[in-house]
Amino acid sequence: MSFKHAKAVTVKTTNGQVEMKDHGLIHLLNRYHCDINTKDFVIAWNQHCLNKYGYVLEIIDIDYEWSHE
Repeated sequence: MSFKHAKAVTVKTTNGQVEMKDHGLIHLLNRYHCDINTKDFVIAWNQHCLNKYGYVLEIIDIDYEWSHE
């Protein structure tokens, strides 16, 4: 079985676009196999961002690799 494994994420912050390797954000992406359109992912992402940054980060791009298991 193969699936996407996130290494970094480019997000839009209040200061512009920035690539982040924040462990919590990467963990969320990998938990949902980089499927950012599921309702559960959106809820978890929004909550994590609000708790850590005080606002929701907009995902611009995901740097990922394919994992094979």
